[in-house]
Formats: sequence, C-alpha cells, structure tokens
Amino acid sequence: MSKVAIQRCQTYEYDLVYSSLINIIENSDFPAVENKRVLLKPNILSDSKPELGITTNPVVVEAMVNIVKSKGAREVLVGDSPGLHTPQFHGKNCGIAAVCERTNATWVNFADNPRTHKVNRKTKLNMARVLDEVDVVISIAKFKTHELMYLTGCVKNMFGTLPGLNKSPCHIKAASREKFAALICDIFKESHCNYGIVDGIIGMEGPGPANGTLRQIGLLIGSSDCFEVDEAMRIIMSYKQDDIPILNEGKRKGLTSLTPTWTLLDPNDLIIKDYRIVDVAKKEGLIKSLLIPFLTRGSDRKKAQKRPTPNFDEKLCIRCKRCIDICPARALSLKNNVVTLEETKCVRCYCCHEMCPVAAITIEKDK
Repeated sequence: MSKVAIQRCQTYEYDLVYSSLINIIENSDFPAVENKRVLLKPNILSDSKPELGITTNPVVVEAMVNIVKSKGAREVLVGDSPGLHTPQFHGKNCGIAAVCERTNATWVNFADNPRTHKVNRKTKLNMARVLDEVDVVISIAKFKTHELMYLTGCVKNMFGTLPGLNKSPCHIKAASREKFAALICDIFKESHCNYGIVDGIIGMEGPGPANGTLRQIGLLIGSSDCFEVDEAMRIIMSYKQDDIPILNEGKRKGLTSLTPTWTLLDPNDLIIKDYRIVDVAKKEGLIKSLLIPFLTRGSDRKKAQKRPTPNFDEKLCIRCKRCIDICPARALSLKNNVVTLEETKCVRCYCCHEMCPVAAITIEKDK
C-alpha cells in the first residue's frame, strides 16, 4: 500500500507548481536522492510546443529538477526518446532543452549506445543506457487518453526508454491490448522506476495521446507506486475499474496491489463525469478468452484486426511520411501522393495516429 498525493494546481506559474510538488513529495514516499544520480523521464511523445499539451510541461520538469537538486542530488539527468528519434532531437521545441540549460541538468540522448535488456523470459529489447548508470528514476508523465491503452500515465511513459524505432516492433511482438499491456509492465519493471509524477494541470481528452482536445484538470499527482498514480487518473477520467489493461496486468504480475492511501485529495471526489474517454472494447467471455489461444493460430493478430483501422484525411495530410516511417507492420505506403493502408497487414497499434502532426488520422469506434 503506497501513499498517493493529489494536489490542486490550476496554472503553470512556476512558484505555484514548485510549492504544489513539494506538498506532494512531503505527503508521499519520495525516494532518497542525496548524493545520487537522478534521471527525470518526461513524456516527449514528439518535440511539440508546450501549448499543444502533448508533452510534459517544461515548468513541471524545471520544478522537479530544482526540487531534486535542493534535496542534494549529485547530478540530475533529463531524457526521453520519441517514436521517430532524429540525431538532432534534444527537446528544443517542447521547452525542456531550455530547462536543462537554465538548471544545469544533463540532457541524455537515449539513442546513444543503448543496452540490451531481457525484459521477460522471451523478449530482449534495447533500452536507454542511462538506466544502468543512475541511482533513481522518476517518471514525469502527462494526463492524457490513449487510443490503444485508453490512458497513458507514469507506467506507459517508461516505454520511451526504448530508443526511437525500437518501440514500434513491440506492437508486432504483442498484438493484443492485453499482451501489449503486459509487455509495457515488463519494460516498466526493467526500468527500475522509483517514483511517478503526472502533470494534470492541463490534460488531454478524446483521441489521445497526440490528437485529442486539451482540458483544464488543475491537478498534480505523485507516488512511489506509478500504477497507483495511473489508478488515480483512471478514476478521475471516469473509466471503470477493470478498463485499463496496464493496471490489470500490473496487478496480475504483482507489481502493484492497487490499494493506495490517498493522503491529500481522494480521486473519487474528483471524477470528471463528462471526460471524453476512449471507447473501451467489449471484453470476451471467460470461456472464449481461454479457448481462443489454443484453437486459433495467430489469434492475437486476428483479435487486433477486430479493432478499427485508422482513417486518413487526404485533405489534411501533408505527406510528411511520419506514419509510414513509424508503422511496424509496413502496412502504409505513399501511392499517387496518397497514404494508402493495406488493412490485412495493419495491427491497429495506432502509432501512425500518434505521430501525425496535423491530426489527419482518426480512429473510429471499436466494432
């Protein structure tokens, strides 16, 4: 049972954010950082401007850098890796590069010499080398919905420790929502994350994590149990108890008990009933879910193909080809200057939707 602290914070005014985070830390089990190397891992899905609400706001990152320094950290490092990681990426547009410059925090390029980690019995993945070189890891996520996982918080944020295009093949390895959630939990465990903060001052609802609608939430959340931070998000967003695959898998794997102690505010008093969540797919019956893997070859791929396919708006599309580059199944191509989808190849991972900079890709409701 971990302490989860939820604090009201209505704006990104630095002093307010700083004092709110101090209150959260004092009312949760914050790790000892004195004389230690600390990695802060914000959510930089793409290097987008802060006002778009796609990335962790730089004010929250700056406040955490300074708090960790004030507690005696020997060195504070900041890093992330978006799906399409260019050699020049360093968080400039999202404002986090400037934070590093102002605070003398060290920016870490996750693509530099990654190390292979065995995240489970069958899977080895390249992960950021810095994970093996620091003493404390803190996930600083963004309060957002997610087309595939329904919400993305502190646990899913650690998927970014896989550099660039190392991420997209995971959707082939784990095609169903449940297996992908299980893989995310394995990656999270291997990252040895010690604490999580969610930037919920401005959140995203609807078709997140990149093309949803911004909404004032006015909250910051923190705990040493990242799953329980995400549980608070689930409750506030008004998802049902068993809707979130990552939380279900985390509990099944024994990574969390999901029995938090709410030390400041109770998320059950903060539920936003009209929050635009992602439609949750109808769950299969118990007998069917147990029999299908034994009776049907390629059942995960077939289950994934029951999910809706992405739709491409030719008028909005700018032909940047980010969707084509990120697609792990090679299901997209540019034909006659139009992005074309080969549905039989598509695994419905929605990486294309996440990467589109102009919201030209939409996802319809689950069948």
